[in-house]
Amino acid sequence: MVAGMVLGLREKVLGCYREKNSVLCVGLDPALPSQRSSNVVPPRYVDERNENKSRLNFCLSLVEETSAHCIAFKPNQQYVAGFTYNDHRSLTDTIEASGCFSILDYKLNDIGDTVESAIFHIKRWGYDAITFNPFLGNLESTVKLAHSGERKLGVIVLTLTSNPEAVRYQKETKLNGKPLYLAVAEDVRKHGADGCVVGATGHVTADEIRAIREAAGDDKIFLVPGVGAQKGDPQKVIESGGNVLINVSRDVIYSATPGEKAKEYTELFRTLGARFV
Repeated sequence: MVAGMVLGLREKVLGCYREKNSVLCVGLDPALPSQRSSNVVPPRYVDERNENKSRLNFCLSLVEETSAHCIAFKPNQQYVAGFTYNDHRSLTDTIEASGCFSILDYKLNDIGDTVESAIFHIKRWGYDAITFNPFLGNLESTVKLAHSGERKLGVIVLTLTSNPEAVRYQKETKLNGKPLYLAVAEDVRKHGADGCVVGATGHVTADEIRAIREAAGDDKIFLVPGVGAQKGDPQKVIESGGNVLINVSRDVIYSATPGEKAKEYTELFRTLGARFV
């Protein structure tokens, strides 16, 4: 990324891709040992007196270990809840210094004043993009707020997600005679959002991915969850065309060797023909 320039999300992604030839996004989901029994922050990072320090140090270590093989990191707000301004800035500054960009998986969705408050803080925290849940509306005003000012914040919109419940709420629900996910994809184009969240799991078909691409536009970034622990198929997403950013979380961050696992995924996606243009 070029220092001193105000870049939109697409330009940031393209710059990172050209530098690293990767479409891998590593999801940062740091679970505390008191939270569950497996897939948790390793003991060497745990400070019993400071859970923020435990989670932050784990995330910083993951950035160091995997950043040579990925172009983005996606902290999940549900896992970093309670982070202070300094915690967020430490993470985003480290991500930027590693030659990657950051997406806060916030799934923002609320009335206008509340959205404005969230964007104010998220920009100060240093993130490059957020995920947005469009089902309360406010997409147009959110994009305008996110894209305004000195720091442009990308907006990636939940469209057809990787969880099984997406079938009922995003596919079977109709708006003006078409599946809700297609109506959302059309709004992404209409309001100038930066991309769509499109799952790679079994209930999302290649035909549906192509339909979303046609509705949203060739320039939109597809952030693709569901690969790895959820057993999603990255090939159908890559072969459906367009620019993709494929997220892997648990299968990388809780691996015994996160760097090697990130490298494996990057090489797999290259073999499948993933690219960003």
